[in-house]
Amino acid sequence: MSYETLSQLPDPKTAPVGPGFVSQQITDNTPGMIHTLNNGGSVGVKFSGSNWEIQVGYPQLTIAEANTIIPFVYSLQGGFTNFYVQLPTYARNNLDPRYWGATSIVADDVSTGTNSNQIEIANWANRGSGNELAVGDMIKLDTHSKIYLITHALVTAGVMTLTLNCDLSISRTAVDAATIEPNDIRFRVRLKGTPPAFNLTADGLYEGFTLSMRENII
Repeated sequence: MSYETLSQLPDPKTAPVGPGFVSQQITDNTPGMIHTLNNGGSVGVKFSGSNWEIQVGYPQLTIAEANTIIPFVYSLQGGFTNFYVQLPTYARNNLDPRYWGATSIVADDVSTGTNSNQIEIANWANRGSGNELAVGDMIKLDTHSKIYLITHALVTAGVMTLTLNCDLSISRTAVDAATIEPNDIRFRVRLKGTPPAFNLTADGLYEGFTLSMRENII
């Protein structure tokens, strides 16, 4: 699905402006079971689905700076509310020379690839210079809320094949009907557990804290 009308974790580019992160961590969580064999080998069963776990760290904040982020965190009522978070590393925007433009997204020629974690884009050579998708980029399909990381990209006979970090979370029919949204990537998440404690020191500053989030896809 296209991006919903959800609140976004305040950051320096939102309105109102929020404090910036001093650290970010993103982990690809692929659930399953692995059993070690007596001969030193292992067998595994991978469950369906995959999600990102995200942590962002904040420095010491003044009361004014904290007055943006703390009310937002409390408004989430723990881990029961969906919201968006944008990580600067993956926020391809109009300052990026590879930005596709506000409405210029890959369309029409999208289809599933040979493997369950691949997308093919036909007529790639006709898309013009500068409009590139590369290894390490994040993308989203407009028919689903999952964010994917490109792990391999190959152009053969004018067809771009993108290999993703996990299997596609939607059907072949939904992929074939999708457009790719490569700009302003936002992760649909919920807090993991209860909010952190916000400790105000005698100096009138809030101690640094970390927000832990988990991608919540539908």
